[in-house]
Amino acid sequence: MPRPLTILAHSGYDTETVRTGLGAPQYSYHFVLMGFLPALEQLGTVVRVRTPEEVDPLYDACLAKGEDCVFLCFAPPHLVPLTLRCPTIPVVAWEFSNIPCVMWSEDPRSDWRLVFRHCGRAITLCQYTANVVREAMGSDYPVFVVPTASYDAFAPLFQPKRDETAPRRVKFRGVLFDSDTEPRLRAPLSWPPVPPPPPEPPLPPPPLRGMRARLSRSLYHGEAWYRDVVRDALPGWGKTGLSQLIGAGRRVYRTVLPRPAPMPPPPPPPEPEHELDLTGIVYTSVFAPQDGRKNWHDLLTGLLWAFRDEPRATIVLKMPRNAWSTMHPHLDHALTRFAPFSCRLVLIYGFLEDEDYAGLVRASDFYVNASHCEGLCIPLMEFFAAGKPAIAPDHTAFADYVTPRIAFVPRSTLEHNVWPFDPRDIFTTMRYRLDWGSFETGLRESFDMAVAEDGEYAAMARAAHDEMRDYCSVNTVRALLAQALSVEQQIPEYEAAE
Repeated sequence: MPRPLTILAHSGYDTETVRTGLGAPQYSYHFVLMGFLPALEQLGTVVRVRTPEEVDPLYDACLAKGEDCVFLCFAPPHLVPLTLRCPTIPVVAWEFSNIPCVMWSEDPRSDWRLVFRHCGRAITLCQYTANVVREAMGSDYPVFVVPTASYDAFAPLFQPKRDETAPRRVKFRGVLFDSDTEPRLRAPLSWPPVPPPPPEPPLPPPPLRGMRARLSRSLYHGEAWYRDVVRDALPGWGKTGLSQLIGAGRRVYRTVLPRPAPMPPPPPPPEPEHELDLTGIVYTSVFAPQDGRKNWHDLLTGLLWAFRDEPRATIVLKMPRNAWSTMHPHLDHALTRFAPFSCRLVLIYGFLEDEDYAGLVRASDFYVNASHCEGLCIPLMEFFAAGKPAIAPDHTAFADYVTPRIAFVPRSTLEHNVWPFDPRDIFTTMRYRLDWGSFETGLRESFDMAVAEDGEYAAMARAAHDEMRDYCSVNTVRALLAQALSVEQQIPEYEAAE
């Protein structure tokens, strides 16, 4: 009979901090962890740990009770701790053609081979990453490919047939740009500035109590009078005497009348709430534009050009709230180059709660991705599970589940790139360059299919829904994780391949 298993899980963000961390390095590992939870909870007791320092005490407690314990660290290998007694398995999302195999910044973990060798095994989210790891570690290195369990939560949103009459309302808090309410757009976008906070009221002086306080107050205010009016007219001995007297008064003043503490800043105003009614054929993409892998420029320009003369097309780009101040000027510049256009463009900057995100998925007809490379792309899997076909490439992680049966697949070719956290910033790896022309063609073909109402869209939607059941249901992911978490298997020492 197998022993009880405790699964310790850690990522750099939690449910609260990820709201403001969208787009920051490693933020997506939180969503990977959350995607694993439904399957992990069927295999053992899951304990979320905030820091790796909590791991070994929990591990020792499990050993004392005769239970197995394993630590899943959802982080890139250079952030995985190597000093723990608890068996540690890194869960790695990686989308480039090779892994870092050199050391920099005097951190041995920057050579990922050291981390993989120490841990003895790894979990990757796609076959592409697993192959890259085996190229560095040897073909027999134990790498387990496990996608997130994205199907079950979004499968209930699947509708076998498109219903154009059903209301499609999306709610969220944040910043909204809607081309339907911007008749000038098509000119540069400006957002009403936030009014400055009202000036703080002056701090009233504390009441005078006793002769000592009155004397110290007089000496305190006398300092300014002495410095501005009298000092330059006094001889040297007069300056010295009065300076000593005023200095003594200031010391008394500080002991009798301490300066009041500064007022705390006012709380930020609440984010405005918006409600959108979407119509037509809705194309949606969820991404952080500050993440260079997402290739937002080709995504936006391809959509605007494909639907420049099509008022029945609606484009929804959902981005983090912090992208408004950092990235919107660049997005705005791209918009004005394509104005005027007939399609509706909606830019959502904010965090969508689960119910609101489900509303966005339900309101959409297609998901769009133009990334240079992906370690998994959880939003695409979620939209597929809900029966939403896509326009997306089939490289890197996409190769595991994107096929012409469920998506319009643009062409792409390899190009040189850098590892995103390499301080040397030199070309050491490869990613994919999107063929913009085939991407724009796929968009137009998808629209023609959606409006034709000949059953092709419904067939593609059904195929997407069914394929995700086999690929990333809780049952499928649980079976894959059961192999990866076998704490009793013997893992030999591996030497990194040169």
